[in-house]
Amino acid sequence: MTDPIRTALAAIDGVVESDSRYKPDLAYWVNGTEIAHFETDTLLDVRLTRAVIRTHRDSLRADPAVTLRPSSSDWITVDISVSGPARALHLVALAASAHRPPPGTTPRPPGRTSGSR
Repeated sequence: MTDPIRTALAAIDGVVESDSRYKPDLAYWVNGTEIAHFETDTLLDVRLTRAVIRTHRDSLRADPAVTLRPSSSDWITVDISVSGPARALHLVALAASAHRPPPGTTPRPPGRTSGSR
């Protein structure tokens, strides 16, 4: 199930596929920040940012495919077996938008977040 989803994730504007900082697998990065990785074939962790989660909290909370983490987390988990790939792709696109650099700025490569390593 994940191959077509992985291809679609990598096709989102600004997304780069590279090794995960958190898992021994590939992940999806925007501007030096890891924004998504698979926990399993059907569970996708997505870094939305606290601001995006706050804005969409009601719809995220109501979605049976989404698991919210404690309030201080930027991450949610999406169960693709419940939602199908379209919901996961939409949420990763939101994450990508939240992490893109300003226009005219060169994006940082994967693994180069501020304060990392």
